[in-house]
Amino acid sequence: MSNQQIQKVKVKRLVHVGLWASDVQAQARFYHRVLGFDLYTHADGPLEQHLEEEDAAIFLALGEEMHALSIFNDTRVFPTNGRRPVVRSTLHHLSFAVDTDAELAAMAARLQMSGIELSFEPRDGAPDLGDALWLNDPDGNRVEISVMPDELYTAISSNRKTRRALLRPYGLQHVALKTSRLEEMVEFYTESLGFDISDWLLRERAWLRCNNDHHSLILSEGQTGIEHVGFTIADGSELLGWADYLSHQQVPLLWGPGRHGVGDDLFLQFPDSDGLHIELSAGLSQYYDRDVTTPPRLWHTRETALNLWGAIPSWLREESHV
Repeated sequence: MSNQQIQKVKVKRLVHVGLWASDVQAQARFYHRVLGFDLYTHADGPLEQHLEEEDAAIFLALGEEMHALSIFNDTRVFPTNGRRPVVRSTLHHLSFAVDTDAELAAMAARLQMSGIELSFEPRDGAPDLGDALWLNDPDGNRVEISVMPDELYTAISSNRKTRRALLRPYGLQHVALKTSRLEEMVEFYTESLGFDISDWLLRERAWLRCNNDHHSLILSEGQTGIEHVGFTIADGSELLGWADYLSHQQVPLLWGPGRHGVGDDLFLQFPDSDGLHIELSAGLSQYYDRDVTTPPRLWHTRETALNLWGAIPSWLREESHV
């Protein structure tokens, strides 16, 4: 394997997000009953049976593809200094995919050349599909990189055209993380994992892509943790349908419907049962081969970058660094 091949390899897709939960069963029921997720498991039996298994991790998928979420019982113990509460990030890990075993080997070589500690361990939720590459980003977030089987890509493509009887997202689109070391995190994901920068906002927020989607990862200044998880839906009409549906489910809308200036997508945000913000997104900008050398756009106004249609919510203004 040549040095050129090693330097060119990059992750191709955000596969799933792992979350810590104070109540695994409650979280799983929310995603199943409100958002239409299915249980992803190799075991037999109904969903409710698996939800009653205490301390078991739950893996949730949108149709036949690989699971998009994994939920883990939060048994972490944090020391306290007696003066301020310890903020617990609900992020358990991020999982990305490459296309082939050769690319995974090249990625391992690339990371080792950068001095990053890594290990091969069973992949989350699918140990029978072979080991995955595990490492930590500069914030200490666990990152998994694995090979995505070809048949799972096929299932996702076909499902986009057929499975709309149930109102649910098409698939995982992006994850937004907060970090106290923004530039170091951007450098890690671009230089080590091969992401490209689509947009910058005042050096306080960056949108990174690893495929045609405008972004699969958002990094913003703030206290380290997960800000929100984004899922793809079809279009603006479906977005309005979701707004009505969520109100019927007594799930409050936290932000939107609106349109992001960055990414040009329609969106709305709401909380899951643990308070984590979920975003539904329609019409996200796409990048193609001809756009590979497109330089990042720089945004100087937070309002136009984040919402062309209205005000930014108070909780986001308070969290942002001016």
